[in-house]
Amino acid sequence: MAALAGTAFGQDGWPAPEKMKGTIPNNPRAQTLDPSLIRRAFDKKLFLYTTGKNGSVWTADSLYGPWKNEGTAKLREFGGAPSIHQIGDTYYLYINNHEFDYSTVGVTDPSIHQWYHNSSILAASSKTLEIGSWTQHGRLTIDWAKKYNILDAALLTIDDGGKRQNLLSFGSYRQGIFQLLLADPPTRIADGANGDIKQLANNQTKAFATGPTEASYIFKWKEWYYLFFSSGRCCKQPDGSWVDRGDVYKVMVCRSKQPRGGFVDDKGVDCANNSGGKEILGTHNDIWAPGGQGVLVDDEAGGPIIYYHYVPYDVKTKTPANEFRFGWNKLDFSSGWPKVVS
Repeated sequence: MAALAGTAFGQDGWPAPEKMKGTIPNNPRAQTLDPSLIRRAFDKKLFLYTTGKNGSVWTADSLYGPWKNEGTAKLREFGGAPSIHQIGDTYYLYINNHEFDYSTVGVTDPSIHQWYHNSSILAASSKTLEIGSWTQHGRLTIDWAKKYNILDAALLTIDDGGKRQNLLSFGSYRQGIFQLLLADPPTRIADGANGDIKQLANNQTKAFATGPTEASYIFKWKEWYYLFFSSGRCCKQPDGSWVDRGDVYKVMVCRSKQPRGGFVDDKGVDCANNSGGKEILGTHNDIWAPGGQGVLVDDEAGGPIIYYHYVPYDVKTKTPANEFRFGWNKLDFSSGWPKVVS
């Protein structure tokens, strides 16, 4: 893929992704990318893990590239939506998986045998982030429920009175984003965590009245916890078509001074119960359905950035491409709400 020609602003004031040298990390199939970006502590090398057949991995020394495709992640065949977080000198990775049979733990609902509601989350850890370095810790034993899908994990680590607390947000469609407590280290759920699962957000659109909310990421900046999530349809419909522009992926945000709930948008609308959410990045110009986002504070960028995937869009033919690409932009929190800037 050729790099974008440069930064330009769309009709909604959103900039194009930052220009990168060489090949832009991508998935050349009509399958999502779901990027997870992290910079290794000891040598500042960037690692980008993505969804694909067993997950493709890209590396670079600079956010601006050039990026090198290192191959597949060698995790699990049906793994997806990787999410990587650092605690001390260890990196923890969570991926979606569809191999576990919930009937073996007593769940009788027939939808556990359907791809759309049989997911689980696997945990792994590594000291280096390199392909092949991951120690597998197995499935997080989150109770199956009709109200959520167990996928799209993201970890938030906070200091709770001198004690580390690991909070995992997850969820896709159904009733939106949920959260529970993990143990320390965060390779299993905490004792009693299934009895204390909190709902954080559920954003609805015209085409999806029950709420197409997924891909959460909680980021603390100053006194606020910001809950980023994607709302809308990430990908093509089963018949190969796309839903309308207003119903495809877009990046939303809510905030709270507490990490376990109380999230509202910039209008004060409750994000868990009243479909709140401030849109900060959507389809514009030649960028279609941006989402699957995360946030990284990076010295090279001079502060926080948002990274995401998108589908290239042909403005002349009004046609989304048959691929997904990686993009990133800086974030400005000066107003109290994140703004995507160039």
